[in-house]
Amino acid sequence: MPNASQLSNEVSKILHLKLLGKTVEEISKLLNRSKSMIYRVLTRKTSYEPKPRSGRPRVTDILSDRRIQRMASSQKMSVCEITRASRLQISKNTVQRRIIESGFMIHVKISRRLPLSKLHISKRLKWARNHIPYGDKWMAVLFSDDKKWNLDGPDGNIKYWHDLRKEHRSFFSRQSGGGSVMVWSVVGFNGQAGLAFLGGRQNSPKYTEILENHLMPFSENTGGRN
Repeated sequence: MPNASQLSNEVSKILHLKLLGKTVEEISKLLNRSKSMIYRVLTRKTSYEPKPRSGRPRVTDILSDRRIQRMASSQKMSVCEITRASRLQISKNTVQRRIIESGFMIHVKISRRLPLSKLHISKRLKWARNHIPYGDKWMAVLFSDDKKWNLDGPDGNIKYWHDLRKEHRSFFSRQSGGGSVMVWSVVGFNGQAGLAFLGGRQNSPKYTEILENHLMPFSENTGGRN
């Protein structure tokens, strides 16, 4: 059962997420709590006021707490790095507690692919709408792409302190490497080519060879070289 401090921090997160426009279901998934618990917090008429407890005095003041929280929010720093940068005689556990006490910081796994921005989405939709009346011209268009599967798990499992008031961070994943399999194919109006399995790291000569052995024969069978 969470203590008073943990409960207060969790309630702060729930209320902040609600102000950001999150639904009960979204808050439930973000905080790994039941929807009924989230609903009780949001519909409670009286505020949660944890009782003060006796114990050791805090080793940090308000200014130090805010500095720690700013470093976690605005910089790509781990708890260990923040502990060293703070130049305070405090432990990693203390730093972690101060970050959580902010009410708007959660420790999450960083996304492995860059999400589409609103600008990307609008441009893609515009391109699709502009090409709806393309007609028979689509018969001369081919789309090719490659895909990689890791045989030994993901390339990385990187976590960071995410500020709920900001966009999620993400990083590019590797396109090729050990312990994985990579395939390439092409699709057109009249069908698709078989999968081409790519071995090793890809470079310009290897990719040119793929196009010669797979793309060119497919394009000739679906409408010529033009």
